[in-house]
Amino acid sequence: MAKRESKGGGGILSAGRGDEAAREYLITATSELVEHLLFIRNHKNDPGLSAINNQRRRYARILFAMDGYFHKIGHDKVHELGTYIASLGVALQDLIEGVTDPLFVTKGSKRDSMRIWGARLQAALSLECLIRGTNRDLKGSSLSWYDRYVEGRVPVPPLVEAFQTKRREIKAANLSPVEYRRRGKQAFEQAVKSATR
Repeated sequence: MAKRESKGGGGILSAGRGDEAAREYLITATSELVEHLLFIRNHKNDPGLSAINNQRRRYARILFAMDGYFHKIGHDKVHELGTYIASLGVALQDLIEGVTDPLFVTKGSKRDSMRIWGARLQAALSLECLIRGTNRDLKGSSLSWYDRYVEGRVPVPPLVEAFQTKRREIKAANLSPVEYRRRGKQAFEQAVKSATR
């Protein structure tokens, strides 16, 4: 499981630190966490593992790092929160070993995953920007995801709500056509990354 550091006598919530010292400690600990998470995310894949198991290991290590962070900054309930987060990392690590935690046992669903629909959300929002950045008629099969989001027919309600909120923000921004196209291309690139990672 995660390595748990214990600097400063148990963290900012139990060390009796002054406000300024506590703030500096928290900033330093958070900065270290971010650097660690970036290192984990960008670390090379293990050639001995499949692509999906490398993903699982990466996510597990991120969760273990978060566990370490919560143990570093606090105690009692904060520690419990870290342990709770780490338990998901343990379940992911088990999958690499071929052990399926009950957390991942499901009857299954025919709909695409929320991750895939999240990528489609990015693509749909990029189309919103591109539509506003051009005078061309973009109707066609490539707009099917966009249409489903606009009409609220996506089977993941939180994403429909997120789409509607972001769509309103895009409309209200009233940017230039060039800026809308730039943002649209960025969103498409993000969609591709989200769908293929």
